[in-house]
Amino acid sequence: MRDGFISEDRSNDGAQVSETQKVRRLVCDGAEKKLKLVTQKRPKWAVDNGPVTPAFATGLSNRILNRRKRLSLTKLVDANVSCPSAGVVSSTKFDKTGRVRYNRLIKMRKTKMEKRKLLLTGGSDGHARIFVREHSDPSYSMLGSFHNMNAPVQKVDFLPSGSNKILMASARGLFQLNIETNVIDRLAMFRTAESWDAGSFVLGERDSRTMVCVLGRQGRVGIADLQSRCKVATLNSNGHVKGAVFSSDGKDLVTVNSQGTINIWDLRMHRCKQQLFSNEVTNAVTVALSRNNGKSPPLLHAFLLNAEKDLLAVGTTNGTAAYYTRWQGDTTETSITPFINTSLNTGIDCMHFSHDGKMLLISSSKTKDALRIIDTSTGYTISNWPTSTTPLGYVFSSDFNRESTELVVGNARGRALLFAVTS
Repeated sequence: MRDGFISEDRSNDGAQVSETQKVRRLVCDGAEKKLKLVTQKRPKWAVDNGPVTPAFATGLSNRILNRRKRLSLTKLVDANVSCPSAGVVSSTKFDKTGRVRYNRLIKMRKTKMEKRKLLLTGGSDGHARIFVREHSDPSYSMLGSFHNMNAPVQKVDFLPSGSNKILMASARGLFQLNIETNVIDRLAMFRTAESWDAGSFVLGERDSRTMVCVLGRQGRVGIADLQSRCKVATLNSNGHVKGAVFSSDGKDLVTVNSQGTINIWDLRMHRCKQQLFSNEVTNAVTVALSRNNGKSPPLLHAFLLNAEKDLLAVGTTNGTAAYYTRWQGDTTETSITPFINTSLNTGIDCMHFSHDGKMLLISSSKTKDALRIIDTSTGYTISNWPTSTTPLGYVFSSDFNRESTELVVGNARGRALLFAVTS
């Protein structure tokens, strides 16, 4: 018998017992080897979603074992421990542009350059805070803060270009902030709050120009250029548009409406070039697209050898996450069958991929600890995390860093929880 061999209890009729899971391990005590039987109870919040593999009883509850690969999440010091939010952390974003922030130190007539990492948070207390971690420091410290008077911050994000600017959304509209000069400019392209939802903005880059997309009423989708600060186009879609995301090259825009219909827009011609629909997806609320940068995605099965380079995912109000592999085609209307994951029971608020598309994170703010990580290469969910020793609370935002080695989770208690991810 090997160390870590997993055995499943089965009743007389062969059915798998779901109440407890038993793990047989070889425990080394000096030179003598003993067989130890460890019983683990399934957490109350866990949902049966295919085969589940329990964590090894090593005394470290943050060690996660997936069906096909090992994934370790280690709790670190909170990212905003130096300045927590007084309200809900509604948005968290890592700087993924790869731009280099340096700190100049003069020592013995020599200039030393230290690389720094940036993290951005926005909360219902009206503050957008920037945290920085030096290359040698173990935790983040606050670099600066911007206060939006009498309006909670709905969303914040770094501009994808090399500029030192961030974009902040509130009920008062869109604001562009300069990190170095502390200058705040209000963008006039989507000033009317009754017509446009500033908190729904998404950023993209096309031909070295930063584009912003904002959703409006009656199926309207606005596209603007942040360099020229003018609106480029207004797209009209059927139904109420719930989510949008730019493609990797910025030439296409993917939107989803409340009926679950996915529209792929050609931003050069300002027209819908493809429409996707599925009977399994209704009441959609969010959409996500992986950024594989031309790399082939992980294979779900042997028959997916010709899968697309980017994965497309849609979240619904009943907690269903559907992701598509072959979703780009030549026909205008296409009916496709997605891969369905039902590990959540409440509406999905946040959904995004890791940098290589191998992990899909979904979360809901309706119940506690409602965050799941899906392995897109196998379709299995890491269902034994979070644990009682690493509670997340009510999750409102989350994000992976550029290399997907860190995960930040913003909750209702004003904390930005930080985890180290190792696969």
